[in-house]
Amino acid sequence: MRIITTLTLLFASILLQAAVPDEVAAVAGRYAGMAFNGSNMDPVVTVLAFDAQGRFAGTYHVDDEVQAYEGRLSNLVQEGERTFTLEWTDRFGEGFAWFEFNSDYSAFTGFWTNVDAEDQFPWNGRRQ
Repeated sequence: MRIITTLTLLFASILLQAAVPDEVAAVAGRYAGMAFNGSNMDPVVTVLAFDAQGRFAGTYHVDDEVQAYEGRLSNLVQEGERTFTLEWTDRFGEGFAWFEFNSDYSAFTGFWTNVDAEDQFPWNGRRQ
């Protein structure tokens, strides 16, 4: 029975690795940076992660001058070699973001927009 359990866990691990391509999995990490918020740039910590089933689940924490707040990131889509789009949601609304990572995935530059995509606002991060 132990051998079957071990083999099942090993097989599940292999499937998970195959479910998330290396160039997508490379974005996983914690990034400290800045994002335009209100009328200026504020510190933001962006966390990009995958759960045990290979589903993307991200968060961000903005240190606003008035009150810090959290947001969720979802629907990560690879658009180019190191370029990704995703959706953001927080207490102020929802919209889209575009991140371009450097060659070793240690940093990204990009922007966020509201749902109407009328304006683009800077968002960046460096892996911690």
